[in-house]
Amino acid sequence: MDKIEILEKLGFYSLSPPRFKTEIENACTPVTLEEGKVLFVEGEGCQQVGFVGEGSIRVSKIGETGREITLYHVNPGEGCVLNISCAFSDTGYPAMATIEKPTQMVVFSAGQFRDWMSRHEIRGFVFELFSKRLAQVITLIEEIVFRKMDQRLAEFLAKKFDNRGKPKRILRITQEQIATEMGTAREVVNRLLKEFERVGAIASFRGRIQLENESRLKTYSLNN
Repeated sequence: MDKIEILEKLGFYSLSPPRFKTEIENACTPVTLEEGKVLFVEGEGCQQVGFVGEGSIRVSKIGETGREITLYHVNPGEGCVLNISCAFSDTGYPAMATIEKPTQMVVFSAGQFRDWMSRHEIRGFVFELFSKRLAQVITLIEEIVFRKMDQRLAEFLAKKFDNRGKPKRILRITQEQIATEMGTAREVVNRLLKEFERVGAIASFRGRIQLENESRLKTYSLNN
């Protein structure tokens, strides 16, 4: 993708008048990042603000014990709210950001993007992004505090198998990856997957999980 194709996925660009679009185009730099690259580490300063055109960035937090939990994913058309907050407040990045899939994005200097916050196109986009992320993080906290892990895991798998309305029978995912997403230990995931196998909802293999009975898995997520 060239930078115009990436910019066209961003709401603030598509809503901008022609003159400001040209200013945005001249100020941004396209960047391609490989899977697995660490974009930010905790405490690092943010000299640039980036927005994804293709790919995915995983934002996570690591505790003192070494356990990791995924806070949210930055997908096409989005930016990282912690990156924006870090750039605006000139503080260290409070988490870790890792390239989850090969990613193409555009970046702006932090100073330039701060100057644009007086424009309603930029301000509206940023406020909407912060609102969406806040709702996601509150939901995550509610799930961790109030829901049983077996319910959370069953719902997590059901959503993955759904594949945005396109049924998917096999997930290529490891127990360690699931544990990281959910902020728990791999041993807990292993025990629960065995339970789901016992009731006939899934079949679990090394590095993959196969859906056996969708209704049984969904029922388990609601009733147990």
